[in-house]
Amino acid sequence: MGKKKRARVIALYLPQYHPIPENDKFWGKGFTEWVNVVKAKPLFRGHIQPNIPADLGFYDLRLNEVQIEQANIAKEAGIEGFCYWHYWFGNGKEALEKPFDNVVRTGQPDFPFCLGWANHDWTTTTWEKRTTFQKDTMIFKQQYLGKDDHTRHFNRLLPAFKDKRYIKVDGKLLFVIFRPMALEDGREFMKVWNDLAKMNGIKGFHFVAITPSLVDINLNNLRDVDAEIENNVARYIDDGYDAVCTTGKKLAELKSVGAVRKIVNAIFRRLFSN
Repeated sequence: MGKKKRARVIALYLPQYHPIPENDKFWGKGFTEWVNVVKAKPLFRGHIQPNIPADLGFYDLRLNEVQIEQANIAKEAGIEGFCYWHYWFGNGKEALEKPFDNVVRTGQPDFPFCLGWANHDWTTTTWEKRTTFQKDTMIFKQQYLGKDDHTRHFNRLLPAFKDKRYIKVDGKLLFVIFRPMALEDGREFMKVWNDLAKMNGIKGFHFVAITPSLVDINLNNLRDVDAEIENNVARYIDDGYDAVCTTGKKLAELKSVGAVRKIVNAIFRRLFSN
C-alpha cells in the first residue's frame, strides 16, 4: 500500500461582506450578505436561525484586521487556506475584488490562498430567493470573449499567481471554476492560461471543476445518482480539468433521510414558507 495522503481542507471565501455601488443601487444603501443572514428563518424543529456571528461580529471585509483574524481562526480549526471567489465578467469588469486585492497588496494575512472564478451572471435574484412574480434584472452579464480577454484576465491576477502564499498542487497553481459547463471555450481558456503561466516562470495550473452533487431532485435521477455523478466527473476530466469538486447537500440528505421524506419536506417548505 502506498503512503496515505492527508486531506487538504480549503475554505471557500465569499467576499460579499462589504458594500459596493452595484449592491447599493439594486438592494439599498449599505447592502451586504449580512442583510440576508439576519432575515433567515428556521425551516424545521431545532434549526437555529438566524445564526448571528460571534467572534468577529458583523464584520466589514474592507478592514485588513478582520481578514487577519479570520485567518487566525481558520488556522486554529485546521484549515489550510482560503479559496477567494473572484468575479471577472469579461472585458475588465469585476466585482467584490477589494478584499482579495488588499490581501495581495498588503501581504496580510500571511495565510495560504487560491482563487475560484465565480463565472455566473449577476441578476437581481443573485442574493435573494426568487419569488413567482419577481422581475429578474441583469446587473452583470458573464461574457467569454476569447483569447485576448483570457490573457487580460490572467495578467490582472498575475501578482497573485506569483505570490508565495498561493496554494499549489504538485507545483501547479490551484484554480477553481464554478460553472465549467458555462465556460464555452474551456479547453482554449486552460491552454491559454497554462501557456501564459510557463511564459511567466510558473509551472501551470491545477484546474478544478465545480459540479453540484444533484442538479434536481426527481425520482428518475435517484435510482442511478452515483453513476450520474461518476459520469459528470469523467466528463470534466475528459474536458481537461485536473480534478472535480462536488457541492451541495442534496445527495447527503437523500441518502440519510430517504427520497420520499426529502421531497415531501421540500414541498412543504415551498408551500408554507414566507
